[in-house]
Amino acid sequence: MPSCQLCGEDSDKLKKTKIEGAVMKVCSSCTDMGDVIEQKEKKTKKKRKTTTYRPKDTEVLANKYGEKIKEAREDRKLSIKELADSLNEKASLIKKVEREDLKPEKALANKLSKELDITLYVNPEVSDHRIESTSDKKATLGDVANVKD
Repeated sequence: MPSCQLCGEDSDKLKKTKIEGAVMKVCSSCTDMGDVIEQKEKKTKKKRKTTTYRPKDTEVLANKYGEKIKEAREDRKLSIKELADSLNEKASLIKKVEREDLKPEKALANKLSKELDITLYVNPEVSDHRIESTSDKKATLGDVANVKD
């Protein structure tokens, strides 16, 4: 239970009062010694729990995207600087993307795709791998995985 800051009496209803320049929380009997400060009623804000459903992008960045960009740029006989200028991007950014040091954001990938007429984001392929065998052997990882060189 809170107590009066002036007399020390325990009280449930303390009021903010300005006494000789100091603002204190005092009991009702001590409020006569100063001016009671009107307290504004606090409005309780109801916090709304918002959950937004954002579907995950089903598209993924294509394998060897840097090579695709470089080949398409060279086919059009463009330098990195010329490509960067046409996309309104920095040449260093295009270099990093071509070397695959940096994955392009969706917006940059879309710009590159339009400018170079290539596809950088693709839907991942889901395939059904079944082994047709009459033996009782179990499938190994090598039977199911596609190993890329």
